[in-house]
Amino acid sequence: MEALLLLNIYHERSHENAGLQAVDLFCWGIFRKYEKDETDWYDVYRNMIVFETEYLR
Repeated sequence: MEALLLLNIYHERSHENAGLQAVDLFCWGIFRKYEKDETDWYDVYRNMIVFETEYLR
């Protein structure tokens, strides 16, 4: 018997959603670390990261 899972995906703008805005900020720090070798923002929350791996170098 197959289970049916309904999934709704909503596209929101980060300036309209505070939670999404926070996630964008942390993702920006990760992007800057790997793409620009700049870790100023990443270093602020580095000690809170439990697991980190680089995917598809």
